[in-house]
Amino acid sequence: MTKAPLVVTALFILTGCTTTANLKATPLKEQSAAQIDSDRKRCAEWSKKTAARLAGFAACLIAAGYETTPEVGSTSQTVRLTRASTAIEPTRVLLDVLDCDGQAQREAERDLGMISRWIKENLVYWRTNIDKRRQVFVDCLRPRGYELGKT
Repeated sequence: MTKAPLVVTALFILTGCTTTANLKATPLKEQSAAQIDSDRKRCAEWSKKTAARLAGFAACLIAAGYETTPEVGSTSQTVRLTRASTAIEPTRVLLDVLDCDGQAQREAERDLGMISRWIKENLVYWRTNIDKRRQVFVDCLRPRGYELGKT
């Protein structure tokens, strides 16, 4: 009987204690409490089918008219669609966010040598050129129809 709580605790530790339930989202279309709950459930189910579950959940909420963090390494700022009335598929938002995050990471690591990159990828969690990465991410997302909130 004590194995179940132990397994759950281990899973939380391995996943960084972040779940879709913890992700804060600000409704931008005056959604009711029932609509917010429905959107969160729908997005949680949709995100299970994506390779990046937390980023997928955030992308789905952004597409549904919320402001939330995109759950990628390039920023902790919130993201929302520029025009709240724009209909967009969650898949498009997820692809935009992941593409911009990848571009930002590549640009930030461009000047790293082979040994520095290997150390970063294999030995330690090392974020390089954080400000440059954040700026490239923002510059990539804005022309695609997104706004970023304050940090």
